[in-house]
Amino acid sequence: MQVAREEVLGPVLAAMPFDTEYEAVALADATEYGLAGAVWCGDAARGMALAHRIEAGQVAVNGGVMGVETPFGGYKASGIGREKGIAALYEYTQLKTVGVTLPDHGTN
Repeated sequence: MQVAREEVLGPVLAAMPFDTEYEAVALADATEYGLAGAVWCGDAARGMALAHRIEAGQVAVNGGVMGVETPFGGYKASGIGREKGIAALYEYTQLKTVGVTLPDHGTN
């Protein structure tokens, strides 16, 4: 279905049947986009495990709400980088590692 392959912004729900959670994750990831998703599950711990496996920048479990300080951004063709939160600051930093060997001055 086209609605399952494209990044649709708005109040849209694409429901597709699946038999296993592996198939559910594969269906969720079978798109070139990954802005956000949701998992509805009777077991919150199982829902969290599924959320970690889905390739999306944000995944709500059982209607979980993201706070305004929560980093926002997508995976794959939904873009790179994050807005809001501490993760957004990393977009403006450059990491550098410096290794130093101090000279031995013959002192103990």
